[in-house]
Amino acid sequence: MIELLARQSVDRKVCDHASVIVGNYEYYYACGLLDRRLSLGFPADLKPADLYQKMQDVLSDVPVEAPAGDDTTDEDYLKYLVKRYEPDDKFDKQMTELFTFNG
Repeated sequence: MIELLARQSVDRKVCDHASVIVGNYEYYYACGLLDRRLSLGFPADLKPADLYQKMQDVLSDVPVEAPAGDDTTDEDYLKYLVKRYEPDDKFDKQMTELFTFNG
């Protein structure tokens, strides 16, 4: 997996407020963005099921339908993307790198 593709895909989806997360690589990158923006301090090596549960807890007040309107922020859409995705069990080192990417 080329990490750049996952990063660009999520960045574009958030910017355009369109589409959904389609894989664990995108999910880990998106969760890493939220982790930094919300100062959550989650470890990068959380397995998918554990990361999913922690994110669901943090985003419990985020609706599962897509936010709409001119007042929707990129952060709102990022939260929606993360809230909606259910990761599978696949996990590898690249996911931790995507989670911690700070470029």
